Amino acid sequence: MRIFQTIILILFLANINYAQQFQENRCPYKGPQLPSSLRSDTVGNFTIQTTDGITRNLYNTLDSGKTVFIDLFYTTCSWCQYYAPVIEEVYQNHGAGQGDIEFWGISNNLQDYNTVIDQYRQNFNITNPCAGPQGGGTTAHTVVISGQNFQGWPTYCVVCPDRTMFFDPCYPPIVTGFDPFFEVCAAMVGLENPQRMDNMVLSVYPNPADTRIFLQLNPKSLNEIRVEFFNLLGTKVLSSNIIKNGDLAISLNVSSLPEGAYFLRVITGDQLLGTSKVCISR
Repeated sequence: MRIFQTIILILFLANINYAQQFQENRCPYKGPQLPSSLRSDTVGNFTIQTTDGITRNLYNTLDSGKTVFIDLFYTTCSWCQYYAPVIEEVYQNHGAGQGDIEFWGISNNLQDYNTVIDQYRQNFNITNPCAGPQGGGTTAHTVVISGQNFQGWPTYCVVCPDRTMFFDPCYPPIVTGFDPFFEVCAAMVGLENPQRMDNMVLSVYPNPADTRIFLQLNPKSLNEIRVEFFNLLGTKVLSSNIIKNGDLAISLNVSSLPEGAYFLRVITGDQLLGTSKVCISR
């Protein structure tokens, strides 16, 4: 009996040691803009086969204009189980894989056979696709954490279409905590080799808005810009080309947009000037 209790204790302590510990609340990120330090260099490519037999390649998915949310987990991880309902709600809120954000669960635990992962998904109502060692999860896990400060499971990552990654930006997770990172990724879609203007200041008001919003850009020397709105599924719903003519503020008619939340991006040529989240309320 004492030997059995010792084994249980060892397994419990091992589970705690490998779990990501709560050190500071990093979710949501509190600041006027996301610092570049939160964003990694280009993440390596990998291919997984999910437990439903579908093959997914990271670069092919990103090149199609999609963002990839990665959940690094293992099935007996207590915190993975605890936060599973939060991640499921994020998944459902962002199109459940049918929009421009895909959600992949990846396990490198050698005991996480496909049948074990599917039972885990059933037990904790997880509907996004997952892959374990049988589907290339071990290699994928190694690629994702390469060069990163990996603190344990669960770890959540947001990979943008330009192949850069936000590694572990939000922990402990909340439903809206990843939205600022999804916003940055959405702003990359449709831009070829996008460059950012670091000295750009973008103000959007009022927010929430009714039928009209105003944009103020600094520096004011910019002439021609394009303003685009995306819904939470990443679909472009409104676009407007504007000649500034030195105007201090730009007025935009948004009466055609239904009530809800949108991501806005402002572009000139191949330069991304800024992004913002805008709410329409009437």
